[in-house]
Amino acid sequence: MYDIADTIYMFKLIRLFVCISFCVLLFHSPPVLYGHPFKRQDSKKQDSEKQDSKKKEVLKYISPDVIQYARFNGQSAPSKDLLALLDRQTRWDDAGVRDQNMTGLRFNPSGFSLHFVKIDEQVIQGGRVSARYRVYAEGAPENKVYAFGSWPIDNLLSTDPRDFYVNGQGLLMLHPPQPEQEMSFQAGDDEFDVTLVAERAEPVRYLLSSRDQQLLVYGTLVLHPVVSEVKGCRLEVRVAQPDATAVLIIADRFPARAKIPLVLESEGVTHSEMLTTNVNGHAAMAVFPYVPGKAKGILKATAEGPTCLPAVVLPWGKDPPSAPNTPPR
Repeated sequence: MYDIADTIYMFKLIRLFVCISFCVLLFHSPPVLYGHPFKRQDSKKQDSEKQDSKKKEVLKYISPDVIQYARFNGQSAPSKDLLALLDRQTRWDDAGVRDQNMTGLRFNPSGFSLHFVKIDEQVIQGGRVSARYRVYAEGAPENKVYAFGSWPIDNLLSTDPRDFYVNGQGLLMLHPPQPEQEMSFQAGDDEFDVTLVAERAEPVRYLLSSRDQQLLVYGTLVLHPVVSEVKGCRLEVRVAQPDATAVLIIADRFPARAKIPLVLESEGVTHSEMLTTNVNGHAAMAVFPYVPGKAKGILKATAEGPTCLPAVVLPWGKDPPSAPNTPPR
């Protein structure tokens, strides 16, 4: 017969086994990026506790600050959920930037990012442009198997069901590279490319994720960017919600840790804000261009640097009016 000491010992062993099992499940849950899980074929609903644990693991390098935003008088304040979504977009974009000196701190601890090289483009029905791009993750380990996901502005992050690989140049491939493909910048039918059809200033965000969940590589692609560069300063506007009901204003190459005056104009209404740059002269702000009594219009944003005055223009609303061309660089 077991005495009381044996009983206590057995209880400790059972408790230890349960804890180990829980940890194994926790760190092998499906990859989640700040509330946008990969869609899975075998389940429609993720376990909320596992999602929260993975969010903390992925985001521990990211400040929880809420994005700065601007709206015109008479417009209701945006919801916290919408602001969180716009904040995720800006942080994703920052994590996918190759030139750290241009845009500021990387939020991806791996230091890798996706970049895209155009293969070709063609005009399709309705006069829209369809473009194909090769995808590179320069420096990403070759000894890993990857998943590839895309996040358009009007949907959740979803992944291609296939496995992906990279060669020595970081070229994304559909199978492990052959010896003759090891240092190739292109691989014909063996490489993977993305096809993009998007409106003016509309980004599509991409994520390369290792199947062992140890590596996340971000990238953002804008087929028709709206950018103004004046005397070294750079100002860009990106669509953040369908019909440009929310946009992102992105400033780069301005003085570090500075207050940059930003003037917003929408359908005869003007609003002034201050962009606060980081140590690399980078800043981002969400803007809601709607004005009371208007269903559509044109937004103009102008940032004032010490020696520059870049401005960008973008239509907003359902079937918005055409906007004039962005001022020349």
